[in-house]
Amino acid sequence: MISIIGAGKVGSASAFNVLRLGISDVVLLDIAEELARGEALDMMQAAPAIEFDGYVKGTSDFSEIGGSEVTVIVAGAGRKPGMTRLDLANVNSRIVKSVVKEVVKFAPESKIMVVTNPVDVMTYVAYKESGFERNRVFGIGNVLDTMRFRSYIAAELNASREDIRALVIGEHGDSMVPLVDYATVSGIPIKTLLRKDQIEKILSLTKTSGSEVIKLKRATTYGPAVVIAITVDAVLRGRNRVMGVSTVLQGEFGLSDISIGVPVILGKNGIERILELELNPQAKKQFGESASIIKDITYKCTRQAQDQTSTRTRSVRASSNFQHTG
Repeated sequence: MISIIGAGKVGSASAFNVLRLGISDVVLLDIAEELARGEALDMMQAAPAIEFDGYVKGTSDFSEIGGSEVTVIVAGAGRKPGMTRLDLANVNSRIVKSVVKEVVKFAPESKIMVVTNPVDVMTYVAYKESGFERNRVFGIGNVLDTMRFRSYIAAELNASREDIRALVIGEHGDSMVPLVDYATVSGIPIKTLLRKDQIEKILSLTKTSGSEVIKLKRATTYGPAVVIAITVDAVLRGRNRVMGVSTVLQGEFGLSDISIGVPVILGKNGIERILELELNPQAKKQFGESASIIKDITYKCTRQAQDQTSTRTRSVRASSNFQHTG
């Protein structure tokens, strides 16, 4: 069984993809209980058509997630006009922390998959808040970026998307690093098939495609939803798939105490192994810049949270002292 926290468009579409692919039973949880229950009922009525004999349950009760092998955190605010990534991180870190506390309480053996943006920062927040081993906490950012990279390569070559293999590392955001050296078509490096200007076009589209979807329809849905399903599948079925996910590094790639997108083997235990790659000088420089951006936002977000906690503690103590002496 898996649990998906957040029954909005992405959470609900993810749940239905999990059912449609016959991966697992699902608990769909949201603070808006009627929404979660309504989405679950709608899916169950569609179940005969997709030949799914399991269940999806909508609820607002965290005790229902007990026994989950994977808990997917989708809950969080979207980025609004004028909002910086730090603003978004500050808002969503509070949501993610509150969800993780419930996961630790009711599903302490589960793996945590983070979808909430900014996903690299939120993965770090979830890791710290949960106290789980780092292999059990990861974010999905670069899996979606890689899908986009593959799509644009296929379009430029007029080739099947199925035959494209590629990888993106770094931030799930503007500083992501699509790795041209590791992109192939049925084993043929794309550098031998495409001109430099074509590759530059693909890289630009890969980095901006998410923003373009948001500009056109205010949010992405189908991409992240299917990525959640295939990532859950890799873990539940122990498929040991090589995927680019956000994970906390402890010396790999020369980085520590940061969650960032890198290639891993994803299986029954979550992250089975981190795959360190040899990067060319340009990619290495870009990856370092991406890490600096994530570290800066993570530091500011966690520091602000600590300052707010300290302020509340001082206020409580002051209030307590006042009442006591008064």
